[in-house]
Amino acid sequence: MSVEYWIWLQKVLGYCNEAVSRVISDYGTAENFYHASDSERIVRCRLNKFQAERLHKISRKEVFGVINLCAKCGINILTPEDTLYPERLLSIFDMPAVLYVKGDRFDFNNNPTVAIVGPRKVSDYGLNCAFVIANTLASCGFTVVSGCAVGGDSAVHRGAIEADGYTVGVLGCGIESDYLMVNAELRKAITKKGCLVSEYPPDMGVTRGAFPKRNRIISGLSNAVVVIEGSTESGTLITARHAAEQGRDVYVIPGSPTLPQYEGSNRLIADGARPLLNVNEIINEYLHLYPDKIHSPKNIVSVYRKDAYKSGQHEVKEKEAVTVPNNDNERVAAKPDKGVLSGEAIEVLRVFEQLTESFNADDAIDKLDFDAGTVLGAVTELEICGFIEAVVGGKYRLKY
Repeated sequence: MSVEYWIWLQKVLGYCNEAVSRVISDYGTAENFYHASDSERIVRCRLNKFQAERLHKISRKEVFGVINLCAKCGINILTPEDTLYPERLLSIFDMPAVLYVKGDRFDFNNNPTVAIVGPRKVSDYGLNCAFVIANTLASCGFTVVSGCAVGGDSAVHRGAIEADGYTVGVLGCGIESDYLMVNAELRKAITKKGCLVSEYPPDMGVTRGAFPKRNRIISGLSNAVVVIEGSTESGTLITARHAAEQGRDVYVIPGSPTLPQYEGSNRLIADGARPLLNVNEIINEYLHLYPDKIHSPKNIVSVYRKDAYKSGQHEVKEKEAVTVPNNDNERVAAKPDKGVLSGEAIEVLRVFEQLTESFNADDAIDKLDFDAGTVLGAVTELEICGFIEAVVGGKYRLKY
């Protein structure tokens, strides 16, 4: 196996190009394609004018320059011929010809994997959801994938790292690029608790359209995608569309229909995505597929200070750490901090605190002047933030 032929192929075809699949289908390997005649390559793989011109413009010096830089920076190069290349990416029509991977460990093929995505300008509630869902899933043995950007993505990666779990950051630039240096420390932390992945050479900066292209890799690596929130213009919707096209499960946290940051994500639910009302829905969905990988979480973090991300770092207080009950009789004694909740969630919680038995969303709908969507969103917020837990019969109970 010669990685130089795959790097050459990627430079010839360009990034995010369906011609890679045609090369593999017709020639098997990039090396076989390299040695074929120009006329044959152009016709069989339907190369456009610019790709045809690049067949002889990409020099060996340029290719080996990339290989040497990877060796210097400790970056692994994966191609479709490599056994460590993500099998899930082999099934997407615009699979990457090359993946550059940097990390202490990486295993894309044998673990349940969930991508969690949210916008860069994300609400406090969205940050909370991103952090806690990632923390819970990582604690249970899931690989957690996100885009390594500021905002929602950062909360996802930090949640997984806090759980001592495995997280993958997919970049829209080269791994050694100086783009978004505010997240440099986070990227470094990810390489110690997982890996960074990019289809771009290590020193390549950001180009127009790079981030929408990388979104197909975020969803392609995963069994499922969770959308935290997103307006109609949010890039998170691009990831969700890629996931649907790739046959991945798409979960969406419902939000108030009166708030613009949920307009796009709520629309995904209307179009067939699954509303995420309980993180256990994801765990139970994949437990039978990965019985030896998914386990009960321990000491997961239920809430964090909502103002901590102003400095780019999260802070977790000892009293905010809870232990997930191992049985129905074991209850969490510590009461979470209401300061992380939205006003609607606080009002719904007040109703629930007045009830002595188990309850459901209808109990709050009957007593509050909120529409059903607002109450359901508040119930989801309360569960994710550790105030209530699901019990049999589709009901909930307080966790304190």
